Amino acid sequence: MKEKHTRFIVESGVSIALSFILSLVPVFRMPMGGSVTLVSRLPIIILSIRWGIKKGFIAAAALGFLNMTFGGYVIHPIQAILDYILSFAAIGLSGISFGKNESKFSYVPSIILSYIISGAMNVISAFFFFYDMSTANAAGFKTFLPYALAYNYSFLAADCLILIIVYLLIYDRLKSLFQKQDQISK
Repeated sequence: MKEKHTRFIVESGVSIALSFILSLVPVFRMPMGGSVTLVSRLPIIILSIRWGIKKGFIAAAALGFLNMTFGGYVIHPIQAILDYILSFAAIGLSGISFGKNESKFSYVPSIILSYIISGAMNVISAFFFFYDMSTANAAGFKTFLPYALAYNYSFLAADCLILIIVYLLIYDRLKSLFQKQDQISK
């Protein structure tokens, strides 16, 4: 039992570090925050699939705290919780398997769900802390909520699509690697 706990701590530390490093290399950066990255959420998603959503939430929230601490934009404690802790913790939802057999495709809906919930936290934060009708009007929106939805989900959708493609390409190799590791540790 202790060995399994140690393995989780090591794997989550490595996953958090990899995700943080990948988040520092954006493919595209939005003008008012947010970016499309080169699969920065993937290490935490793999951790969530391997260890479950509870442990995935913990690691993802730690990643959010790390991102907030090193380069985050915080104007209010509740905004920090929404934009960093809860938004990142939503990545842990990717550990839910849809379907009886756990294939690589059974996790795609939960990955998408994790992005939707993550984006919802950002939209709520935008509505309460970054409400700016002049920006929304300049972008062609008559009200702020559709603007906040379009702004946040535009880059999240691109990020999610890239991540799912890479995830589907590497899943089989990762699964066999983890199965070998689990057999060795028994």
